[in-house]
Amino acid sequence: MAGIFRKIGKKARSIPMGVRSAAVYTAATVFSRGLAIITVPIFTRIMSTEQIGIVNLYNTWHGLISVVATLSLTSGGFAVAMKEYDDRRDEYISSIQTLTSLMAFIIGFIYLILPSFWNGITGLPTSLMVVMLFSFLLEPARDFWMARQRYEYRYKLPGAVSIISALVASLVSIFTVIRMQGNGEENLAEGRLISNCAVLFSVAVAIWIYQFIKGRTFINKDFWKFSLRLSLPLIGYQLAAQVLNVSDRIMIDKMVGTGAVGIYGTLYSVSSVSLMVWNAINASFVPYLFQNIDQKENRIRRISFGMLETYAAAAVVLTLLAPEIVRILATEEYYEAIYIMPPISAGIFFISVAHMYSNILVYYQKTKYVMYGAIIAAAHNIILNAVFIPLYGYMAAAYTTLFGYMIMALFEALWAIKLHHKAAGTDESVYDDRKILILSVTTTVLALTGLIWYRNDTVRMIVIAAGLAFSAFLGSKMLKDRKQRKRESNE
Repeated sequence: MAGIFRKIGKKARSIPMGVRSAAVYTAATVFSRGLAIITVPIFTRIMSTEQIGIVNLYNTWHGLISVVATLSLTSGGFAVAMKEYDDRRDEYISSIQTLTSLMAFIIGFIYLILPSFWNGITGLPTSLMVVMLFSFLLEPARDFWMARQRYEYRYKLPGAVSIISALVASLVSIFTVIRMQGNGEENLAEGRLISNCAVLFSVAVAIWIYQFIKGRTFINKDFWKFSLRLSLPLIGYQLAAQVLNVSDRIMIDKMVGTGAVGIYGTLYSVSSVSLMVWNAINASFVPYLFQNIDQKENRIRRISFGMLETYAAAAVVLTLLAPEIVRILATEEYYEAIYIMPPISAGIFFISVAHMYSNILVYYQKTKYVMYGAIIAAAHNIILNAVFIPLYGYMAAAYTTLFGYMIMALFEALWAIKLHHKAAGTDESVYDDRKILILSVTTTVLALTGLIWYRNDTVRMIVIAAGLAFSAFLGSKMLKDRKQRKRESNE
């Protein structure tokens, strides 16, 4: 038995550091997101759709405002800074953490001037707004730390921190909601969010203090100028991307009601569960891309298309299994909304395509183009929501969001391809653009066929089985090809 474990350990150590890092971060993300999904059946059976709607509204406004609060310093430009200031990373992080802390205090001051005004706009009580303000102060520190660990391929401690904090936060929030319900209290959404954030903040505040002590650099004009030059255009991008992502829930709340937000937001979260996995994979792919983008070999093409191909398969399978997923995770009142899952799943796949091309724009430090694509897409989304939600109800928002993500991916792809051709002086693209286009069309069509298969469970299961069998065949073929290439290289 000991010999077997030694062999396993030796095999694990032989795996490249980047691959191990990506695997751990992906596993930690899957675990954390999996906890969120596992707890859905508990909360949907304890809390009303209105209370679930408040939770979704909090997450919506938090995502929207945090873009400005963090100055987008935790986004793609951070990896560029890690490369630029390779020998001064502690000082750099300490300095930009000062920036995000200042922004948190400014936003807090603005809120305290007219709290009732902002409560009315967001639809949230004062207690949750205060929690949100604390998150703007502390969460960037944790994001900086995690991003640096990922960039340096350190995975043991951050993986443990992610998993343990997510587990404790989930258990505490469940206990709090059950106890509050037993005491006859009605503000379950507040109890759930406050208890969950209290656990996460305890980790973030320790990191916040640690990074200031280690960096000992509160103000550095060079760091600030470099970071803001990269991040300010990304503020526009992330703000527009958040508007594209959350405007549907805000507009549904105003046009239909908080209960509809609870139903739509819950199913949107279920549909987008794979996005958390994609974000972890993409974050681990970025350092490799930045370090090898100038290489003439086509390895980046194979890796990037393999990532997208796998993600597309996950999106389609998730779509086809939507009825079973909703029956397990939610109650009957949520079931009518399963028809929003196909367009949402397809739209989320286009997010992954947009991310792949925005990585190139960030590498060349042309982040303004990332912003332009998101703004154009967000503008279309708001206009279409204003037209179609009153006509067809909240489900129309899923289709307008799909269209918006298509636009964003298209513009970012066109600008990234053109920019790389010009900067590299070549007609070769970083990715296999033709294959990605075909994959995008195919994924959209297959996802939307879920609207047909939902009406016949037998046919749908046959389609799922056939798809899984075909995927297994492709996987087996890829493994054989890989072994063959390895044998040829050893000869």
